[in-house]
Amino acid sequence: MAVTSKGCPTGDYRERLAYFKDAEAEKNEMVSELIDNLEKARKECHQISLDLDSERAERRRHQSRVEELETLTRGRCFVLVLIDADADDYIFRERFLNKGDGGGKDAADELHARIKDHLKELKLDADNTKIVVRAYADVKNLQVTCVKNGKMKMGSSLSLFAHSFNQRQGLFDFVDIGAGKEEADNKIRECLSFYLDNWQCKHVVFGACHDSGYAPYLGQFAADPLKRDRITLLQGVTIHPRIAALGYRHTLKLDSVFASPKASAVPALPATTSTTTIGPFSSSARGFSNPFALSNRLGPVLRNRDGKRVDRLLDIDVSSSYINVLRKSNLCQWYYLRGRCEGCDRNHFPPPLKAKEFDYLWYLARNGLCFKVRKGKECEDPKCIYGHETTCQIGSGRV
Repeated sequence: MAVTSKGCPTGDYRERLAYFKDAEAEKNEMVSELIDNLEKARKECHQISLDLDSERAERRRHQSRVEELETLTRGRCFVLVLIDADADDYIFRERFLNKGDGGGKDAADELHARIKDHLKELKLDADNTKIVVRAYADVKNLQVTCVKNGKMKMGSSLSLFAHSFNQRQGLFDFVDIGAGKEEADNKIRECLSFYLDNWQCKHVVFGACHDSGYAPYLGQFAADPLKRDRITLLQGVTIHPRIAALGYRHTLKLDSVFASPKASAVPALPATTSTTTIGPFSSSARGFSNPFALSNRLGPVLRNRDGKRVDRLLDIDVSSSYINVLRKSNLCQWYYLRGRCEGCDRNHFPPPLKAKEFDYLWYLARNGLCFKVRKGKECEDPKCIYGHETTCQIGSGRV
C-alpha cells in the first residue's frame, strides 16, 4: 500500500479507513492509560497529603510535650558532687573545721560557689542547675584524726561543722557513715551508678581520685563518651596514676575548700647519708595505707642450722643518736615498715622512709620480741617486724 510523505495511505478508501480506525484505537488506548496513571497519581498524592498532615500533627504533639517537660523540669536539673570526706585529700580546710557552726556554713558556701564556677566553664546553665553534695565520713574517727594531725583544735566539733554544712544548703549532706573501711566506698559507687543513669543529672564531680581501688570502677564509664564527659575528677593532692590514665577530660582542684595534707616531722638521717623527701601517701580515718613502704626488705624468713628463725643483719650504727630522735618521733612501725595500719595513735604521715631510715626503725621494732616467740611458737610471717631471737642481731655483732 502506497503512503504519503506523512505516512497516510493513498490507496483504496477502505484501506485508508481501516488505517485511521487503528490509529484512533491506539490513541484511545493511550489516553485511557494516561487517565489511569493520573488517577493513580492523584490517589497517591492524596495519601501522601494525609500522611504529611498526620506527621505534622504528631510533630506538634511532640513539640508541645517537649515544651511541657521543659516547663516541668526547669530548675530541676542538677549536678552531683561526691566526696570521700574520710580521705586526707578531701578534708576541709582548717579555717572551716575550727570555726564550728560558722565553719560548716562557710565551707558550704565556698564549695557551692566554686562548683558554680566549674559549671560555667563546662558551658552548663549554672543559674538553673541545682548542686547536690554527698560527703561521706566516719565523723568520730575523722575528728580524732584531724585533731591528732593538727587540722582541728582540741575542743572543736566536727559534728557541729557537719550539721551547719547540711543546714546551709538544702541539697548538701555531710553523711556520718560510721565505722567500717568500705562503707564510704560502697556509698560512692552506688550513688555514681544511680545518678549517671538519671537524665536530670547533667554532671558529676567525683571526689575519690586518690584511691586506685576506684580505677576499675571508673574504667567502665571511661569507655562510654556520653558518661565519661559528664564526670569531672576532683583532684586532692594528686589524681592516682591509674585513674589519670583512664582519659577523663575534666578535672578540678579546689584549694580554697580542701586542705593539702601536712607532712609530719619524720627525722632525716645526718647529712652523711641520704635524706628523706616528701612523697604522696594514702590515709583515712578508716585506716592508714602506705604504698611506698619498703616492706620487701622484711622477707624472706631466715633460719639457722637448727631450723630456728633468725633475723637479718642490719648494717646500721646502733650507737647513733638518730635512734633516739627516731624513737621520739612516735612513728607507727606497721605503717612505715609493713605499709598498713588499721588505726592507732602513732604518726602515720609522710615523708616515706629511705632504706637506711627503714632499717633504723626496723631495729627499734625488733627490740620487741615477736609474740609467737614469746609463747614458744614458730613465726612464719615473712613480713613480721619484730625480733625472733632473745638477742637481736645488728650489724656484725649482737646487741
